[in-house]
Amino acid sequence: MKKYIFIGLLLLGGILVLANYQDIFDTVVPPNPEILNELADGSSSSLFDYSLKVKGEVRNNGGHGYVIVKATAIQEGNEWERTQKIYLSSYETQAFEFIFDEVKLLKEEPTYKIDTFALGSL
Repeated sequence: MKKYIFIGLLLLGGILVLANYQDIFDTVVPPNPEILNELADGSSSSLFDYSLKVKGEVRNNGGHGYVIVKATAIQEGNEWERTQKIYLSSYETQAFEFIFDEVKLLKEEPTYKIDTFALGSL
């Protein structure tokens, strides 16, 4: 008799896990962010004030949670960093934007790099 109760409880537990798989995935699995696209231009510049705008989209391929998007602008050996903390639900996509006022117009063309990771993963 105890054997059948144990098997029944095991089956019931398995059914509950399968029925709530997405909720369990969203809360137990950490975020897994991915940069979908990125672009840099001088569209935030004014006539005498040049700046570099870096923008793009990040998607979370994991569970709910905070992700960090970090952008770095590089010009003639100088580097400037900006970060954003974004809360993303599972499989949610969100846009980001950074403006670097430190870059100069008459120097070499600035380059940039973007990185993203789950908060607390480093």
